[in-house]
Amino acid sequence: MLSLRTASENLFEDFCYRRGIRCRRVITGATRTPDYDVFLSRRKVVTEVKEITPNPAERAADAALAKGQPMVVSITPGQRVRGRISDSIPQIKSRAKRRFPGLLIVYEDGPLPRHVDEYQIRVAMFGFESVVFAVPSDPRQSPYSMGRKYGRGRKMTPDHSTSVSAIGVLSVRGGNIGLTIYHNPHARIPLPSCLVAKYGIPQFKLADAPHGAIAQWEAII
Repeated sequence: MLSLRTASENLFEDFCYRRGIRCRRVITGATRTPDYDVFLSRRKVVTEVKEITPNPAERAADAALAKGQPMVVSITPGQRVRGRISDSIPQIKSRAKRRFPGLLIVYEDGPLPRHVDEYQIRVAMFGFESVVFAVPSDPRQSPYSMGRKYGRGRKMTPDHSTSVSAIGVLSVRGGNIGLTIYHNPHARIPLPSCLVAKYGIPQFKLADAPHGAIAQWEAII
């Protein structure tokens, strides 16, 4: 019997099996539902798995690269991940019901990771990096930088996407399946980092940054 699961779902189930994580498929119904209930030391985590596939321009670039031909592809930072966040919110929210953490897993299918590195995830969650300029009232004085901040394009705020506790990036390298977790500081129900750590999964949180600086990812040890 052929599997109806996507490649990313099969990989995620394999990852859970290898790590001893209990993973239960959610039965679909009339309303949109997430893919899995995952149990980390008996703590249920509502989990949705999304796949990012190459668009036509990216497929053409991959084909050219395979032939040794250079090709430039333009992408908007965080765009594909932002779309997956938007798609996952109603699915996670419907089952989390303000009681359980929600986890979005993203997997990029293709020879080159373009959309799921730590920068792409950070920009998708918190917005584009922007420089703030001050314009003096005296026209003889030049504008000057007052620092940097996150700007437009953010999906994670205190009022938006709060049902998504974290984003996990699923990857395959050398036959090994890996998962990296990036926590959402605005989550209504946070995903406990101590539970994630029990399974040896790397995880990051947004570090504190001085005024006028861009906060970066900080490893949770």
